[in-house]
Amino acid sequence: MTYKIIITDSAFSDLESIKLFIAKDNLEIAKQYILKIFERLEQLESFPYSGLKIANSFFDYAKAYYLICVNHVAIYQVNDIAKCVYVLRVLSHYQDWKNIVNKDILQNKSVIADNDKLQIVKMNQSMYYDVYKNSQDDNNRKYVPDEVFDSLEEASEVVNQIINSYDSEEGPFVYAVIRKKDSANLGYVQLVKIEEGWEIGYHIAEIYTGNGYATEAVNLFLNYIKNNTSLKLIIGIALAANKASRRVLEKCGFELIYEGLGLYQGRKRKIIKTIKRL
Repeated sequence: MTYKIIITDSAFSDLESIKLFIAKDNLEIAKQYILKIFERLEQLESFPYSGLKIANSFFDYAKAYYLICVNHVAIYQVNDIAKCVYVLRVLSHYQDWKNIVNKDILQNKSVIADNDKLQIVKMNQSMYYDVYKNSQDDNNRKYVPDEVFDSLEEASEVVNQIINSYDSEEGPFVYAVIRKKDSANLGYVQLVKIEEGWEIGYHIAEIYTGNGYATEAVNLFLNYIKNNTSLKLIIGIALAANKASRRVLEKCGFELIYEGLGLYQGRKRKIIKTIKRL
């Protein structure tokens, strides 16, 4: 199966800059050089993993690779479900390109919040497998069955929808929770618009529970919301029987305002509704 090569806006801008720089001396040589880069990238259509994995823990969660293209380096990601290779940047091999991409990611706010243990990051196409895997645990099936994915294809489609939602005003805004020490994808936090306002959501995969990650991630996300939005009130809703989720809301300072029957994922269930003033 042939993979589709997708040149992102940042990578296209890099290629234009390379061409213009070389064209100062010779336009024809500039054109030939860019052609050589594209010829090198074409090998990823048949061999998407022929590049090298970036040996830097910062990139581990993004599963980024690099391919040497003449005197430049193409940084890219692979989505096996969509059969796409996303070229993120094309930078000079003689530059400190890892640091440049690192700063580029931060400037683009892929990492929206962090502390000494966790990072909250925008999702990228390579996370579909972690999203699928994290959705399969028993607690998810019991409490939020609508968020259990039946296939990798479904998870990939949802991740792409999440990525597209970052540019909207309505959301939902869903972010991955990454453990810093090993770049493990622990789960997610999200902000979803509902009739009464904005609801916070969260899920930590069952294999990572019992370590306080949910409470830490929600507090980190709340701090981000407080400092980067105009929202003054956040709603937290959980099934009344979900003791772990209730504890997270309590520890994060949410105030109980209702307990009883209510709609939860389209069904009438016994729920709790809480609020947090920022």
